Amino acid sequence: MVKKKNSTWQPWLLFLISASLFAAGWLMKSFPIFIFFAFAPLFAVADQAKENDEFWVNTEFILLALFTAFFASSSFNSSHLIAAIIQAIVFTVAFLAYSFAYSSLGSRLGKFTIIFFWLGLEYILLKLPWRNESIFLADAVGLKTSWLGWTAHTGYLGASLWIICTGLLLYLALFKGSINFTWLGLTVALLIAPIAFSYFISESGIDRNEMISLYTQDSSVASRYSKQGELIPRTAAWISVAILLLAFVKTQTRKK
Repeated sequence: MVKKKNSTWQPWLLFLISASLFAAGWLMKSFPIFIFFAFAPLFAVADQAKENDEFWVNTEFILLALFTAFFASSSFNSSHLIAAIIQAIVFTVAFLAYSFAYSSLGSRLGKFTIIFFWLGLEYILLKLPWRNESIFLADAVGLKTSWLGWTAHTGYLGASLWIICTGLLLYLALFKGSINFTWLGLTVALLIAPIAFSYFISESGIDRNEMISLYTQDSSVASRYSKQGELIPRTAAWISVAILLLAFVKTQTRKK
């Protein structure tokens, strides 16, 4: 077993790894494999933040990595600079919310809660008027329609869940001390299984246009999944609210 302690990973190095993977994933949209690995270093940065009393420690590295991701999504087009900054700030909140909640609820709160916060934020963006201009994590694999047949059952943002969950498993495999080959095997399985499943089903997946059409009330275009809509991020949004309320109540109770 190769020993690899969290303390040896400097936050700036984790940022560089994540930013590089995000940029490669977004720029290689015809084969966006690197996007699945980009979140793993950010989960490690979140580990370092939660070990401090101030929950915002090192989150500037998360912000910079996410800015790189959203800016790369437009192929670094300068006209999208402000939008990339805004979205990076918005989604850094997912990591800040986790660190805040962890400071109140402790070890009972796992890294999977970042996924709830992230997807909840995507759902909020989807409900806002500027949904057309927003970038969703699922857009990174949007061109690979042959990989996404299963989104007919989960909704388009099921692909966002797929990407970030793969990153979480890779984090557990590589950034929790020694390399864990069980988690590494599960990472590979989670990456490959949805792609393989898509080749065995006849349905076409939900694409971004169909999702946007549904949430702009043009249900005639998106009728095949209008009953459930984007169930995954909608559920994540409600769970996120519950977690934050519980953390807030716990914080207030401690002060009394």
